[in-house]
Amino acid sequence: MPKRDRFSWTLMISYFTRKGELEKARELFDLFPHKRDVAFWNVMIRGYGEKGRIVEARRLFDEMPLRVVVSWNLMLSCYTRNGEMRLGREFFEGMALRDVVSWNLMVDGFIEVGDLDSAWEYFEKTPHPNVVSWVTMLCGLARSGKILEARRLFDQMQNKNVVSWNAMISAYVKDYQIEEAARLFSDMPNRDSFSWTTMIDGYVHVGQLDKARELLNQMPYKDIAAQTAMLSGYIKNKRMDEACQVFNEIAARDVVCWNTMIAGYSQMGRMDKALNLFKEMKDKDLVTWNTMIIGYAQIREMEEAVKIFNGMKIKNVVSWNSLITGFLQNGLSMDALTSFKLMAHEGLTPDHSTFACSLSACANLAASQVGKQMHNKVLKSGHLNDLFVGNALITMYAKCGCILCAQLIFDDLDEVDVISWNSLITGYALNGYGKQAVQLFQQMVSKGRAGMLSEAFEVVRGLKIRANAGIWGALLVACKARGNLKLGKHAS
Repeated sequence: MPKRDRFSWTLMISYFTRKGELEKARELFDLFPHKRDVAFWNVMIRGYGEKGRIVEARRLFDEMPLRVVVSWNLMLSCYTRNGEMRLGREFFEGMALRDVVSWNLMVDGFIEVGDLDSAWEYFEKTPHPNVVSWVTMLCGLARSGKILEARRLFDQMQNKNVVSWNAMISAYVKDYQIEEAARLFSDMPNRDSFSWTTMIDGYVHVGQLDKARELLNQMPYKDIAAQTAMLSGYIKNKRMDEACQVFNEIAARDVVCWNTMIAGYSQMGRMDKALNLFKEMKDKDLVTWNTMIIGYAQIREMEEAVKIFNGMKIKNVVSWNSLITGFLQNGLSMDALTSFKLMAHEGLTPDHSTFACSLSACANLAASQVGKQMHNKVLKSGHLNDLFVGNALITMYAKCGCILCAQLIFDDLDEVDVISWNSLITGYALNGYGKQAVQLFQQMVSKGRAGMLSEAFEVVRGLKIRANAGIWGALLVACKARGNLKLGKHAS
């Protein structure tokens, strides 16, 4: 440019801050000749704040030759929007200039960190609250499930905007108070797409699909979010013909809409229909491909699942997990382990699901050596305390005959569930330690662990050895302690 004005400089600095390239923005800022222009300082402070670089924002703020109320509020927002409410409170108390935005920032900041008492304190102290003040506090109460308090505040509002109505309706919907939500919806002077979508979604969640459909038909302008909510409702209730009808009504389908429909057919085992949509869909994402792999795996067509997998240009951990799980579910444990090795060669890091499925494959093959190697990988990855992985390790060692190792894993877990107990008890039983299996079961019951008597009963029914008087007696004692007459009769 032969000549640059303030606007040119502002555009460039704003561009770099929005892109998160703060070093480049700072270089331009340092070169800017008009250092007393407050707007440039404000742009940089906002940029630092949005990236959580509060120390640099504060340093810049302290260097400012001139500050306006916007500057103070931008610095305050650096604290409040990054959850630093102690520092935010200190800064607020020392602010030379404040306005209603300052108070609103404090209220919003405390709401975001879950401190509703402090949020309410600042809301009540706000000198001249505006509609944003009321809506911020209302949304905070509503999101936290404090519906009575939210409604009380809503009723006190002199000027209710559409956001306040939506917040209140959304709170009732989340609390399954659909009739109260419907009453508010009908009283609304103005509705936007969010209002309609919230109510339709609410009816879907409580299973009133006909009312949801009726509302969708009444909607003055069709919104894809509302249509997708209706689509999901029909699919969840296995009403695929009606789902297909809604899908066909959607003019501009987005990727979520396509994926919802493909997933619906996949879950129903209608992979021919899913494949037709898959081929028709132009902008497929990873979710689309992964859904198809899972779908084919569920109907035991692993060759088709592998074809889809091989056709992917980019694969993520979920893609590999879907394939590994598919092999495992279809009794192809060796293929599952081979896929685990290939995944490692691709440079992808396994997650807890990958390890759990691969360890289950080792258990099925009684491949103790491979299982031990995988155990070492689990230790290095930090997934040892994951309950899903821990249970898989117990099962793997038990099925490989290393019952002592299974016991050590069980003992080291921070928390155990009924699957952990079941895996270990079954392990002792399978390895010929019937007496120890009975003792372990009695130990489980004596801990009335979370009162899971039904789960304990299922453990007994699933034992590979015949349950004796010691096992049933232990369950009977637990039923007596818990007052569970129904299961007590079974044990008796």
